[in-house]
Amino acid sequence: MNVKKQSGKKRLFLLVLVAFGIVLWITFTNLNRIALRHTLDETIGFVKIRLEQYETDAANDRVKSLVRLLDKTVSLGNEMTLKEGFGTQDLNSFAEEQRLTGALVLDENLNVVMQTTKGGNAMPLWEKLIDSPYVHNIVDYPKKTYSTRLEENGILYDFAAVARADAPGILITYIQKDNEDIGDLTVDSLLRDFPLELGGIATITENGRVISSNSSKQVNKAIEDCQELYNGTFGAAEDGIVRLNSNQGVWYGSRENTENYALFVFFPASQVFMTRNIVCASYLAIAVMVFLMALLWQTKMEKDALRQHQKRTGIITALGTAYTSISLVDLKKNTVEIVKNASDTVKKQKHFALKRSVQQEQIEKIIAEPYREEYLAFTDMTTVAERLKGHTSLALTSQTVDRKWILTLITPQRKDADGNVTAVLVATRDATEEKRREQKQEDALRDALAAAEHANKAKTVFLNSMSHDIRTPMNAIIGFTALATAHIDNIDLVKEYLKKISVSGQHLLSLINDILDMSRIESGTVKLDNTEVHLPDVLHDLRTIIQGNISAKQLDLYIDTQDVHHEDIVTDKLRLNQVLLNIVGNAVKFTPAGGTINIRVEEKPSARSGYATFVFSVKDNGIGMSKDFQAHVFDSFSREQTATRSGIQGTGLGMAISKNIVDMMGGTIVVKSEQGKGSEFTVTLDCKVCTESVKYPPIPGLKGTRALVVDDDAQTCMSVSKMLREIEMEADWTTSGKEAILRAREAHNQGAEFKVYIIDWLMPDMNGIETVRRIRKVIEPGTPIIILTAYDWADIEDEARQAGVTAFVSKPLFMSELRDALTHKVVSGRQPLLPKHSDYTGKKVLLVEDNELNREIATAILEEAGLKVDAVEDGTDAVARMNEAAEDEYDLILMDIQMPKMDGYTATREIRTLSSNKKANIPIVAMTANAFEEDRQKAFKAGMNAHIAKPIDVNILMGTLDKVFKQNS
Repeated sequence: MNVKKQSGKKRLFLLVLVAFGIVLWITFTNLNRIALRHTLDETIGFVKIRLEQYETDAANDRVKSLVRLLDKTVSLGNEMTLKEGFGTQDLNSFAEEQRLTGALVLDENLNVVMQTTKGGNAMPLWEKLIDSPYVHNIVDYPKKTYSTRLEENGILYDFAAVARADAPGILITYIQKDNEDIGDLTVDSLLRDFPLELGGIATITENGRVISSNSSKQVNKAIEDCQELYNGTFGAAEDGIVRLNSNQGVWYGSRENTENYALFVFFPASQVFMTRNIVCASYLAIAVMVFLMALLWQTKMEKDALRQHQKRTGIITALGTAYTSISLVDLKKNTVEIVKNASDTVKKQKHFALKRSVQQEQIEKIIAEPYREEYLAFTDMTTVAERLKGHTSLALTSQTVDRKWILTLITPQRKDADGNVTAVLVATRDATEEKRREQKQEDALRDALAAAEHANKAKTVFLNSMSHDIRTPMNAIIGFTALATAHIDNIDLVKEYLKKISVSGQHLLSLINDILDMSRIESGTVKLDNTEVHLPDVLHDLRTIIQGNISAKQLDLYIDTQDVHHEDIVTDKLRLNQVLLNIVGNAVKFTPAGGTINIRVEEKPSARSGYATFVFSVKDNGIGMSKDFQAHVFDSFSREQTATRSGIQGTGLGMAISKNIVDMMGGTIVVKSEQGKGSEFTVTLDCKVCTESVKYPPIPGLKGTRALVVDDDAQTCMSVSKMLREIEMEADWTTSGKEAILRAREAHNQGAEFKVYIIDWLMPDMNGIETVRRIRKVIEPGTPIIILTAYDWADIEDEARQAGVTAFVSKPLFMSELRDALTHKVVSGRQPLLPKHSDYTGKKVLLVEDNELNREIATAILEEAGLKVDAVEDGTDAVARMNEAAEDEYDLILMDIQMPKMDGYTATREIRTLSSNKKANIPIVAMTANAFEEDRQKAFKAGMNAHIAKPIDVNILMGTLDKVFKQNS
């Protein structure tokens, strides 16, 4: 039935389209005929006007021509009277002069006396006219004249007759006329090349013959010939419009007669009904498109309906897969159909009436009490249709009495013609696991929010702390500067103030460096520079750097190694030093005077081939950290409140920087701490090893001999003893200097002397020098005694050697260093003496610096060192100066990087391209505030020889100049 209804709608729609098309055809046909009638009237009116103009011109021309001809005829009579013996030759001359076609001289009986010889005998041409009463009357009445225009044999002539003056008789003259001679307008030119609109043809006929037309095919043809030309048949006239069917198509036009002419105007049907044809063709195309679109739309609607049906079926199928219970509720009939049921709480029946009391009873059995009221409202079928308006489904998650979670879904299943829901599907399934995941996500979000709030709070605290920490050194710098100015005459006091200003400036610089480092790490601009590194150098450099602070706070420093078989590794030495310095620096900072700091390096096997795992641990017995703060120790801007209250300065960024660097290196960093007892930081890194594990051979002369290790740190004793055993020596150890003396005496007395003594310098019961002095009294004179220390031995070296020390070794002790000491080689690790800089007398430097204060400082430092200095303010000036300078004028260029016109990199590249080889290769040192490693690499890439970071450190500057001048020489 529905198919028939749809088919009927299609036919009706098609009929409407066809009917409208017919109406459109008839309407525009009539409109085009009206327009044609109007065009015909206008065209015929125009042709009439042209004919009237032609006839007027023709009449005027005829009168003028005939008058002139009469004048010429009278002149001929006068000349015949005046000239005696006027003959035929004279007549011919006159006719030629006056451009006459011919002339006749008649006697009183109208016989030809004389005529022009041109053209032969003209009497037969004019015989009838001469016999006419008009000409005869001239003989009787000499004052009369006669002139006319006539056509003979299709040729027009002007004719004139007057009485002779010389004798009785008549003079006749005539002129043959051409169409071109008839005024300005000729009949055949009336419509020639006339551009008629719509491609029409206009024709003028006279006496059944075409005399003018805008179609050259019709001119000078009879009307019958024209009909044959077009093979046309005229249709009946309607509204004065004639239909012409011809071999050139259908034409529509009209005929109108005047007094002398018949006028014809026709237009091709294609042009007459062009508007109708275009409109109807367009309508046909649009109608076809509309009809096709209607068909497509109907097909789409049918497909949509089919899809909706399939979707409803699919929903039931899908719900049956995912949901354990499905019911179809008919809202109009208030009945329930059980599609799927996984429990026994409902009686096994397919259809039953929906009763609210039964529904409430079942809900009370299944749903937990806090969720019942909401669930009852959700499953109220009297309101569900209204609640589904604007929604594709309704869902509710509730908890059951057995503490599980269920998801109930209500979806529309059927709708009436008005779009109101008449049936719904109610499906339920277990959602316990989803609820747990959701709860877990909520907990994670809460934790993230708490972390963000903590970070924000920490940042606020940091800004407050930084305000204090930055202002503290700034206050010192400004205050001591003012004090130094006030006591400028007290040299010792000014030196003290300047020393404090320097310390405050260095602290302020460290604060700024920490902030910049963290910013660069977080932005991802920090890149690791992995190179071959000698691990002992890293530890000895670390010890050297912290030694001053360790001594200043009177802390005990213990450094040892354990199982380090690979001393050469691949890592970023700069970043590894930064991490260790941050950790050890904090240990020194947060450990009270007299405390202890233990640093240990341990090697472990790695799961990766060609790699080893290195564990760096730093342990102190300082103030420690609370458990709450340990969770945030690696967060940016985090500082323990006890630290700020105790006045310990810092940014709260050191550990965050260290954590980020360790993460970049693929390692881990962990902390163990107890408030009041100290902290231990452990960094674990997998590093590529440069060589295979080295198996050191025994030392000739010491294989199998005894060695005694003396150190108050048992870990160090065990580590050194293990190394000695690896080179096949028998090692004993003790943690007491006094016990070492007793054991040395006992070994000597038993004849089993120790061949090597390795003794710590600083021990609580007896220091190493005193221990050595006493042991020397009981052992063989040549026995090696090596002092092992974590401190600088420069001040006690002479005393130690007088006591009997043969060598010094720095902690931590590595196998290579132990072998060097035992074989009497120079051992690395000693604190170097202050460098003695070269003599710069006679050397000249070009300083390129745009800041006036920086130029003044640098100039003063360089001149103090004996250098001559020329200064320019920009890279462009530097390039110009080098272009003009002599080859040997300057020995070195100190180049700033950021300058207004030309930066230092560009200036360096320009100088490197100078034609003079010596000037192009002059040493150029970057002296800039761009202080990061990537800035250093950019300087080298631009062609610079060295890099010095601002603020200027005099020792670093002098050391760099020494190195550059040495390389250049």
